Amino acid sequence: MTITLTDELEELLNEKVKSGAYKSADEVIMASLRLLKAQEDGMEALRREILSGVEDIQQGRFTSYSSDSELEAFSDEIIKQAQERRDSQGEK
Repeated sequence: MTITLTDELEELLNEKVKSGAYKSADEVIMASLRLLKAQEDGMEALRREILSGVEDIQQGRFTSYSSDSELEAFSDEIIKQAQERRDSQGEK
């Protein structure tokens, strides 16, 4: 396989190897592709969550808040529940 890089990308690749962060150009390319895959997977998961949220709204599964204080109370309750779950699981 032959890969052609711009001068700027080739310089970046060489800097990463020279810094000792990677042992070879191959390692830099593999790490880059893993990050690209993770980014794409994350974008796909975000799309699914957005579509799920849109569906919930369309089906009437949502709660409206009419004031900042109501929204803050809701937010505080979510944070409290998350902390309780974390504490019950022994996490810090």
